[in-house]
Amino acid sequence: MLKRLVLFVIALFAYLILREMLNFYVLAYTANPYLGYLVLVLLIAILAYFVIVPLYRISRLSGDPGPVRKRRKELELMEMRLQRRSSNKYLKGIEFEIPHTGSIAERYESSSIELSRACDEIRRKYVVHLFYSSAVSQYGFIDAILIFSANVNMVKEIFTLYTGRATGRDLWQIAKQIYYSVAIGGSEGVEFAVEELISKLGSETLKSIPFFDKVMISIAGGFTNAVLLSRISLITENYCRMTYIESTRDLSPDPGEILSSTKAIVEEPIRHIKKQLNDIAKQKAIDFSRYAINPTRTVIEKALDKFTPQSDEEDTQSVKRSIAIGLNPLKYFTQRRARKSKK
Repeated sequence: MLKRLVLFVIALFAYLILREMLNFYVLAYTANPYLGYLVLVLLIAILAYFVIVPLYRISRLSGDPGPVRKRRKELELMEMRLQRRSSNKYLKGIEFEIPHTGSIAERYESSSIELSRACDEIRRKYVVHLFYSSAVSQYGFIDAILIFSANVNMVKEIFTLYTGRATGRDLWQIAKQIYYSVAIGGSEGVEFAVEELISKLGSETLKSIPFFDKVMISIAGGFTNAVLLSRISLITENYCRMTYIESTRDLSPDPGEILSSTKAIVEEPIRHIKKQLNDIAKQKAIDFSRYAINPTRTVIEKALDKFTPQSDEEDTQSVKRSIAIGLNPLKYFTQRRARKSKK
């Protein structure tokens, strides 16, 4: 019954997303038939670019066996993975050599620690990107594209980092874990995270801002998506790193671990947003018309300009790209293709 319920919820979400995409196409078609066709082509191109192409690249990666369920096969799996890691591009790039002395388990753990550090960077990049882009997004189908694209591309990078991918059967198991987590809200920790975020930012002074509710809803939505994405990254990393499990449930991390991982990543952006909101609340005369269209975007951009150090220029540009994608992926996609054509 639970599986049927989850499948129903997934089908319902897919229907709502497709309906919103079709509404977007119908609006463009009503204005001009050729504009409608152009929008439809661009939507298909975006889905292909952000979803289908990364899925194809994952399928082209060489297979890598996942964690075993029999203790006697664990050492054999470690040895096989160590052989593959001897040609790992990342480990070669940082000039890390797998120790030749010590037990197989010790050698495996030392290489896993180095790969886990790189995986943390991948997780941070995608979680921050999704937090900002989904926070400023104002359309459900854009959120769906952003979330699915972030998941697929992040999983591809983690598999590539660990030299290989899961087998077809295990990929399906990971996919089910991902969809189940999205469909039923991931875990009870997600609700707790959103409540904690609102209580942290929701002081009486800030509530006096007219658009505070809209900003809070957007930030809470972005944070929730970040928590779910962090959960998926930890599941994928556990698959690539763990060597023995009793069931696929062992791959799912503890809700506390998910929250602590996500909070460590987005703590600084949220602190900057809170500072900006406090500055707005203290101003006696302010033009609220600037915040009418998309207050969350305006608040985030002002926070970036004020509180981000000049040394973090690369991070600032990355955040601005995330905001641009969240606002209008159609425009971002066409501009990016145009720049590549010019080059």
